[in-house]
Amino acid sequence: LPLDSAPGDITEDYLTELLSGNSKTDHSLGKHPESDESISLRQGPYGPYVQLGEGEKPKRVSLPKGMEISNVTQEIALGLLSLPRLLGTHPETGQKITANIGRFGPYVQHGKIFASLGKTDEVLEVHLGRALELLAKKEGKSRALKTLGEHPETGETIEVLDGRYGPYVKHQKTNASLQKGQTPENI
Repeated sequence: LPLDSAPGDITEDYLTELLSGNSKTDHSLGKHPESDESISLRQGPYGPYVQLGEGEKPKRVSLPKGMEISNVTQEIALGLLSLPRLLGTHPETGQKITANIGRFGPYVQHGKIFASLGKTDEVLEVHLGRALELLAKKEGKSRALKTLGEHPETGETIEVLDGRYGPYVKHQKTNASLQKGQTPENI
């Protein structure tokens, strides 16, 4: 049952309508210009989404948080269904940068680095410059504050990183917090 339905409002007709899938929140936004498949706006258990076509595995994209159902047009639905959206290539690496919506909200991606969009950023409007800014900020968090050298047995580097709970030393998969009074500079 939808969360906004009161127990007193539930009737046999209402339940029949829900079970048939013809709820009032599902409505058509037209046809896709290239594939001629229907585009519909639907309400699911996790919120509103747009769907392309029918059948076994139709393409579905959730509406970004804060987007009103009443504001969704065919153009917005086409934009959401075209995700992930290529923004351009990274000037240093030459790898592509894309914008998309994931389970934690809208983000930009460069290789294996994912950076969430800010509250004021729109996934359909974000540009390459803003994406580079978000990615640089995200990459800065994972860069080492200091490299201590190579481990004598493995030969891999030991680094001091800044984490959520303060600086820590990392080697392979082992993380060790710094003790009170220790700083990255005096390690």
